[in-house]
Amino acid sequence: MQITLKIDGQEKQFSNDFVKARVFRNALKMNEKMRQEGNEISVETFDEMIAFVVNVFENQFTMDDVWDGLEAGKLQDEIMRVFNSVLNIGGLETKSIINDEEGK
Repeated sequence: MQITLKIDGQEKQFSNDFVKARVFRNALKMNEKMRQEGNEISVETFDEMIAFVVNVFENQFTMDDVWDGLEAGKLQDEIMRVFNSVLNIGGLETKSIINDEEGK
């Protein structure tokens, strides 16, 4: 799994080829919380999601690196891509919360 962040004006790519089972467990817990919040995801939940991404990549970068290194319009998609990648590793698949709500 990979993520690219803009840090100090340069794009830097980070990867992790071993995702711990505990990270999968944390993804399940985060998924439950996001479903409860629906389209009204709080700032605190976004912080938790970004902390989750940092954890997935074993702290190779910080939460501030993510907040400052991703374009605002791509933030949610990139976080959900990483999140879904972890769930897929465990055999599950989710859809974006916003897409789920729009489809109803």
